Amino acid sequence: MKIGISLDMVNIHHQEPNRNRYESKYYWDELYPMISAAGFKAVEIPFDPFWIFRGGSGVPFTKYCVDFKFETVANFVKHLQANGIEKVAGIHFNPSIFMRNENLDFYFGASGYFGGESIRYAADLGCDYITITPTPPYGLVQHYHQKNPNWETEFTRGTIELLNGFAKVAQEKGIKISLRNEYWSVLRNQDYQGFLSQIDDSILLNFDAANIDIAKQNTAEILRKNANKIGSVYLTDTSFSDDNETWKTPLPEYPQHCATQVFKDLGFGNTNLEEFHQTLQSVNYNGWAIVSCRQTREPMRALLRSRHFLNKVIKEQ
Repeated sequence: MKIGISLDMVNIHHQEPNRNRYESKYYWDELYPMISAAGFKAVEIPFDPFWIFRGGSGVPFTKYCVDFKFETVANFVKHLQANGIEKVAGIHFNPSIFMRNENLDFYFGASGYFGGESIRYAADLGCDYITITPTPPYGLVQHYHQKNPNWETEFTRGTIELLNGFAKVAQEKGIKISLRNEYWSVLRNQDYQGFLSQIDDSILLNFDAANIDIAKQNTAEILRKNANKIGSVYLTDTSFSDDNETWKTPLPEYPQHCATQVFKDLGFGNTNLEEFHQTLQSVNYNGWAIVSCRQTREPMRALLRSRHFLNKVIKEQ
């Protein structure tokens, strides 16, 4: 099993003191060697279309920004390698940013266009895979489309068409697609096996340890049952218990019922990551396991916490 870390630990979606430093190239140039020093030789990059419209940003979340700062993606990859990061393992694409009105054509149109861009960016970076969040949060889609009594059926049908379109592009580019499991997905309310039977056979599954925990699923059982379809996994941690159907709310990462942080740095929640890792070993999984500290308060500290946890509990170098 190969371990990398996601750059989603740098939270650029919410305001905080000195947040604007995250938008500057100098911040990332300092971060890259720190990632390597913490023992991570591979990274995953979240693809964020927002940064296409931000001008000459230093945030490496789109090809546009990388081209602006480094002229070519190849130069960016060389820059990472010079700082000890040997590979960009994959890309994560989340279309939730486009769920903002009652127009499903807008959502699927924008998601299709930028999803294709993310796959092409992954190919240029030399990635092995792209992980796709298949739907926005259930409550967010419901918020905009609940007036339509058939919204779930229509949305699921459109999602199947969207993903099958991505599969064609990914196959042309030699990139594997994995669908991320998130406890707030619209698909949680659907016949998931029926859904899987309608998408392209090349599409694999991603398993996120914390999301499995929050959804109260049996980790060992779900991994063994889907051993042949595991495309990538996330090492994530949480101590959150969804006792109020938070998954059905528009912002499930920020629960309405309590002041809490859903996702924590590795070792600060109660997810049984040791069992998660052992089960992956038992099914001979040899793909990517990506550390994700998406709600960390401090990226530099998250790097060291993650490495300490891996060395102590998972004992993976």
